[in-house]
Amino acid sequence: MGTLETIAAERLAPWLSLFRKKNPDVGLKIKIGNSNELLAQLQHGSIDVAFTFDRGQQDERFLTRRICSEPLVLIAGGDSQARPPASLAALSTVTFVATETGCVYRHLFDTAFAEAQIAAPSIVTEADSIATIIRLVASGTGYGLVPRLAVGPAAARGDVVELPWPGKPPAASLVMMWRRRRVQPPALTLLLQSASQELSPLRPADARLRHAG
Repeated sequence: MGTLETIAAERLAPWLSLFRKKNPDVGLKIKIGNSNELLAQLQHGSIDVAFTFDRGQQDERFLTRRICSEPLVLIAGGDSQARPPASLAALSTVTFVATETGCVYRHLFDTAFAEAQIAAPSIVTEADSIATIIRLVASGTGYGLVPRLAVGPAAARGDVVELPWPGKPPAASLVMMWRRRRVQPPALTLLLQSASQELSPLRPADARLRHAG
């Protein structure tokens, strides 16, 4: 299986421990990569399933199942004395740290501002991972818009603070993807069933899973 580093650390680790206890005969290998690497590995068969954030694009090579919705949060450095933006328009005038174009996290960032119908803000620094973005934000480089699941440890230490989003809070769909095959391997079937049932408690807004197959 393949996944993004943030998802592996904050969402998959507890579930995989439970899965191993229930299925001790199933061997697991986890590969960490960016979103493009995961899709390539999935296509080539080096992984059987990928856990990532939805780009909103249909890919007929794969089946996709939505697991849950993950909030995106606006963060600033803990020592920056940053004030919550007064409006969505004000957000477009401040500087941000984001991942580079082509990364799924950059897609989530760009989509959040597009859906808010405001101009995208200036990207002062492009980083290679969410962890790096959080460290740069903590140092005062700029604001960040990242999945809340990645912010917990830094927020607990006071390195960053979460600021209210001046509008409808953006969110991202956590999904799992696997190749279309006439017959799925039994171990993969077990993994998919377990993830659907146990990976994350579903809130009402997340209850309508998009089942494939």
